[in-house]
Amino acid sequence: MAILHTVLFKIKEESSDEKAQEMMAAIAAFQSQLPELIQSMHSGVDKSAQTQGFSYSFTMIFKNQQDLDTYIASEAHTKFAHKIGYPLIKDAIIVDYEIPKSKF
Repeated sequence: MAILHTVLFKIKEESSDEKAQEMMAAIAAFQSQLPELIQSMHSGVDKSAQTQGFSYSFTMIFKNQQDLDTYIASEAHTKFAHKIGYPLIKDAIIVDYEIPKSKF
């Protein structure tokens, strides 16, 4: 069954908008780096007045849990986390759930 993977980020106060945009560009690049794993992807900056500080987010769809696990363990994800993510991200919420009757 397909898995929807959603991540919401709070950025550290001392982080620049430029660094946050670099982070979002790096996230967007995952789909071209790992097309065999990521079926669909959307990312952006929250427009709601109720963000509670979680201003950046992305959602990915994977064919199954194994593909999500492979993505999490991938070199692309690991490099992102250590070089870009951890230095910029203050807090994150991650939600993964199955999508019933998905076309994937």
